[in-house]
Amino acid sequence: MSYEIPKYYRYVIIFKAEVEREDPIIKINNLSQLKSNNKGRMHLFDEDLLSILPAIEYCFHMPRTEIDTYDEDTEVLDKAYDTSHDIVIMPTSLWFSMNFSSYITLIIYSDDCSKDMICKIKEHKSELGAVSVSELSQRLLVNQWNELFETRALRGQKKLKDINKQYILTGQKQLLLPALFTARKYEDVECVYYDIYNSANVFETCAKLIWNQVIKHNALMYCKNFPRDDAIELEKRYKDGIEKAKDRAKINVVITMPGIPQKQITYGGLASVLPDDEKKVIRLLGIHRAIAKQALLIELPIVNKELFAKLNALEVNCIQGTNNKYIHKSLRDIGKMLESKFTQEQLWAINRAKHITVFSDFPIGLAIMGNEDTSLQCYKEISYRPLSPLTRCLQNEMVKHPQVYHGSRCKIAFAECIPNDEQNCRIRACSEAIVNSLQKLSAENKKLQVSYSETLTISDLKKFIADNKDADILHLSGHGCYNPRGNMAGLMVGNEFWMANENDYRVPPVVILSACHVSPRGSGTVNVADMFIRAGAEAVLGTFIPINARRNMVLISRLYTYIAEAQKGSTQYKTLSEAWSGVVATNAIHEMAETSKKFKNWIWGTNSAGEIRMMDFTMKRSGKRLSNSTIYADTISILKEMLHDEGLDGKFDDILNHENYFPESFFYQWIGFPENVFLYNEVFAEILEEKLMESCPRKS
Repeated sequence: MSYEIPKYYRYVIIFKAEVEREDPIIKINNLSQLKSNNKGRMHLFDEDLLSILPAIEYCFHMPRTEIDTYDEDTEVLDKAYDTSHDIVIMPTSLWFSMNFSSYITLIIYSDDCSKDMICKIKEHKSELGAVSVSELSQRLLVNQWNELFETRALRGQKKLKDINKQYILTGQKQLLLPALFTARKYEDVECVYYDIYNSANVFETCAKLIWNQVIKHNALMYCKNFPRDDAIELEKRYKDGIEKAKDRAKINVVITMPGIPQKQITYGGLASVLPDDEKKVIRLLGIHRAIAKQALLIELPIVNKELFAKLNALEVNCIQGTNNKYIHKSLRDIGKMLESKFTQEQLWAINRAKHITVFSDFPIGLAIMGNEDTSLQCYKEISYRPLSPLTRCLQNEMVKHPQVYHGSRCKIAFAECIPNDEQNCRIRACSEAIVNSLQKLSAENKKLQVSYSETLTISDLKKFIADNKDADILHLSGHGCYNPRGNMAGLMVGNEFWMANENDYRVPPVVILSACHVSPRGSGTVNVADMFIRAGAEAVLGTFIPINARRNMVLISRLYTYIAEAQKGSTQYKTLSEAWSGVVATNAIHEMAETSKKFKNWIWGTNSAGEIRMMDFTMKRSGKRLSNSTIYADTISILKEMLHDEGLDGKFDDILNHENYFPESFFYQWIGFPENVFLYNEVFAEILEEKLMESCPRKS
């Protein structure tokens, strides 16, 4: 099959400013300077960008790719993934330093740009030219949609029937935008507009629209290979597809939840009340992501200080040493506090969610909610986008992020930052076990490559990164260094503290931090995990608290095994996000095994049939009996069944009955776009195979 490439549109928005002013490191040392600089902001948004917010809203109404402008069949729509608007936001001072040899669809500039600057902007060739913010209008919107259709790359397509039905939505009605692009494909855009303009509850209306679109799409896909010559049977199959979809369908969800810890208000001079313009910016973040994923946007109120305080106490107590019962109680308390912020309709959406994107400085997924016994992020795929600083968050979100494919090749650059001495011998042993596992996987599978180096200085680490520019994953094994007084959480490279905040290096698409508390969130700490996003990473795995090296070894080794299995053809997990969910959702048995030496010896020992009990549990008994949201209760039930079969009722009840196990997998967090890192994807695979065939010499 040959794939033709449609145009992907790029919008460039220019605002008047000389420099980028947001500092990635917010140090609490000069309080008076901090308070004067922050100007009553909660999330550090730069006022220079206020003038171009209408331009961003306008771009949301424009097509993302040329496919948006014409009719397309259901199977093509089904292959779409993360189709976001590509919007580049830049100050006038950077315009001349940027290399825009690539295609630009439209340039929009703020009205306060100088005449000389406007002339220079208009000299640049772009498909729709350059316009000011004040020139944007509904008439221009309709004209530009039609013009883009006429200049499409794929000439054989039929123009979208409702291409002229364009209205610029404002305020809460913008929540409709994610449903509009699909509505145009199914020729029911008039009904959608009618529903939203006559809605008493915009969220409920949007939820119903998006849910019905997902149901309809799934039902049409259910009929895709069914013969079209029997209309009656086709109708029956479609109705059957509708009913099946109602039971099985999932939706994508985007959550925005502003708010900062009290420490940032007291010492940093940040505002305790969210300014209206920052609220508007946060909504734009949510809408952009919701459009990309045809998702439902949930806007939650500000995180109250009690929630951050509860999280901070948990993180601090884990450093000082605490008991497992306290851990579980704290997570349930956080769950109850969070759950009160959701409406019943929003909780329905969370329950139906396949993937959740969270724009917040608070890790919502850590909570244990309702009657579940595991944290939300262990049974729902969750990706985080920290809001602070808000200017950088906006610029990073608006651009189209690449989709990374590890199915045909994945190179892991493993940097060992921990000295090999007596003090660190146990941790190094666990780290070496991960390396040995990787090397074994690599020996069995040439698609997986491993590069290893001991890097005990920052300069050595940067050289290793530079020498492995072709790496797909950077694995950093090191000690985390959390300094609450300095408001920073960094990484120890040998004996050197590193915040990774320089501009002289770039990292691979994925960064995995095997280190303690490199991403705590309870006190608003600036952390090294966020810095790697600035350095080019698309997805970073970090930790809230100190972690156990052996448990980390089990988690990360299992993740790498799933990557290797996907390269061999396994379709169990298609993305890095899905694979991680699979790892943590089935990790309960491993966490329990690490709680007690006696229990560990038992579960890894053999039963009367000569089977290793762990294999009996994973390969035979668990099967479909483990529900992700009650994984611990289900695991305990099966373990008690195994004990009963051996006449050992009551044994290990101290572990199995009282939550006397440490749920370490709860305390990892993915920030960025792990859902865009593909382990298996049939479209990518077919394209690569086609390119391989083209590159091979043909035999005569």
